[in-house]
Amino acid sequence: MNGETGFISQIDPNEETITVEFSEGAVVEYIRRDFDEIMHSFSLTCHKAQGSEFQYVIMPLVMSHYRMLTRQLLYTTLTRAQSVFIAVGQLQALQVAVATDRPARRYTQLTTLLLKESDSLQNQLRDLTAKLKQRKANSKKLVSIAARLKQRSLDATKGEMVQIGSLALSMYESLYGYRPSKQFEQVGDFKFKTYHYELKDVEIVDRAIDTVLNNPPLDLFAL
Repeated sequence: MNGETGFISQIDPNEETITVEFSEGAVVEYIRRDFDEIMHSFSLTCHKAQGSEFQYVIMPLVMSHYRMLTRQLLYTTLTRAQSVFIAVGQLQALQVAVATDRPARRYTQLTTLLLKESDSLQNQLRDLTAKLKQRKANSKKLVSIAARLKQRSLDATKGEMVQIGSLALSMYESLYGYRPSKQFEQVGDFKFKTYHYELKDVEIVDRAIDTVLNNPPLDLFAL
């Protein structure tokens, strides 16, 4: 997810993959075309930090970034620091940031909704409720790697989970030409997005599980 940080735990130059272990516990393997989804986090913007906290925070304050010198941005960056906040730059820039109160305007269409007739709003609410119920019903028709392992009463290590996920994803893409959908999933104490497969494709998941856990000499991509 945007703002999550982790460490590169493995690089496979032959397969051109990078494995990242995120601080929340997720282990994700990236193929070459997805490398642009991650970037070095030795330096983050306060927005990219997404509510995270750090022991030390250093913020550049210079007049060349005049448009960004606001009380709101300064406060947001200050609150990222757990113990030490260091401002580097010009005193004038700090004074401008403290003096500039520029709250963000949010265009929520609330005024338009409040002026609508109650019947129209009720119809919208019914439509949204129906869509949510349909989405919930559809989610029950999907299965993840972790859920399938649990259904089959099988255990897998983190490394095996990564291998199973990569293999299932490769077979799925080979068959359909695109990737399955991602859904939030609770795995142990952590919640993160994982690929979910339709029940009709559970055979792909099973083949990936059997291949990694049993390691038979098979043509992995022959369907």
